[in-house]
Amino acid sequence: MVAVVSHGEQESSPDRVGRAPTDLSVRARLGVVGSTPTVSIVLPTLNERGYLRDCLDSLAGQDYPNVVEILVVDGGSTDGTRDLAERYGGRVELIDNPKMSAAAALNVGWRAAIGEVIVRADAHALYAADYVTRCVAVLLESGADDVGGAMRAVGTTVFGRAVAAVTSSPFGVGPGRFHYSREREDVDTVYLGCYRKATLAQLGGWDEEQLQWAAEDHELNFRLTRAGGRIVLDPTIVSWYFPRESWRGLARQYRNYGVGKVSTLTKHRTLPTWRPLVPPIMVAACVGSVVAGVVMRRPLHGALPLALYGAGVSAASASVARDPGVSLPHAAVAMATCHWAYGIGVFGVLRRVLARKGFDRRPRGGRR
Repeated sequence: MVAVVSHGEQESSPDRVGRAPTDLSVRARLGVVGSTPTVSIVLPTLNERGYLRDCLDSLAGQDYPNVVEILVVDGGSTDGTRDLAERYGGRVELIDNPKMSAAAALNVGWRAAIGEVIVRADAHALYAADYVTRCVAVLLESGADDVGGAMRAVGTTVFGRAVAAVTSSPFGVGPGRFHYSREREDVDTVYLGCYRKATLAQLGGWDEEQLQWAAEDHELNFRLTRAGGRIVLDPTIVSWYFPRESWRGLARQYRNYGVGKVSTLTKHRTLPTWRPLVPPIMVAACVGSVVAGVVMRRPLHGALPLALYGAGVSAASASVARDPGVSLPHAAVAMATCHWAYGIGVFGVLRRVLARKGFDRRPRGGRR
C-alpha cells in the first residue's frame, strides 16, 4: 500500500495564463485542508528552446504561495535551452541530466527537490495561474497519491489543430479519461501528475533502466495503483499541451508509445488496461487479411477489414472536423497515423524482444 500523508468545473482557455487571483482567494481554496505544503516543479528538457520561455513564464506566474523552486533538468540541449534556463532567474534552477531521458530527468529532479510535493511539468505546455494551487488542493482534499488534469491539446498549424482534435477524441486515442474527462474521478493514469515526495521515494521514482522512452509516466502510475495507491483526475487542474505539428513527429511519437507499452508489458507481464491492445490488433487484422486475400486470390475479400477501418476513420474524422479550424483530410491523416504508428511500434519491438535483442535505449535529440 502506498502511504498517504494526511493532513466547480469551469472551461478555460490559454488567455488565463498569468492572471493570478489574490492571495486571499488562493488560501480560501486551500482552506478546506488548512495546509500549504512546499512545492517543487520538475521540468525535463531536451532541445526545447522554442517552447521554454512561454512555459517558464506560466510556471513562474503561479499563484500558489509556496512554490520553492522550478527545476529545469536538461539532458544536454544544443539549441539554447540551457542558456535560456540559466538566464531566466527567480526560482528557476538548471540541473544536468547526463542520461538524457525524461525518466532520468524526473529522478534527478525529485531527488534534488526540497519541496514536500512534486509537480511534474512538460515544456510543451502552458499552465493556468492556479495550476499548482488546484493540484495541491485536490491532492489534499482527495487523499490521492497522484493527481492531474485533463490534457487540453492546442494546435498552432493546420496539421497541429487536426492532431489536437484527434487526440481529444475517443476514436483517436481510445477511452483514456485524461484526454477529455469533465468530472473528478479515479483513473489509472493522468497527464503529467502531482505527487508527494514521500510517495515517489516509496515507489523508487521513475524507471530509467528497464523501459523504453515514452513509457515512464504510465508505468510509474501502474506501480502506484498495484501498490494500492489512488490516482485522481480533476478537470479544474488546467493546462494546455501543444501536440506535434508534423506528420513525421506524430508518427515518431506514437511509435514510441507503442514501444513503451511493450516495455511495460515485458517488465510486469501484464498491462493496466486493454486499451493498448486495440491498435496492434487492428494493424494485424488489416495486414493479415490483405496478405491472406492475395494468397487465396481473393483480394477484395482480403481488403474488407481495411475498407471497414477506412470508413470508420472517415466517419470519426468528419466528427472531429466539426470543430472550427480543423481540416477533415488532415484529421483523417492524423488519426490513421496515431493508430498505425502505435501498432507498428508494438510489433516492431516485439520482434526485438522475441529475438532477445531488448529495447533500443540510445539517447535521441529533440522531443521525446
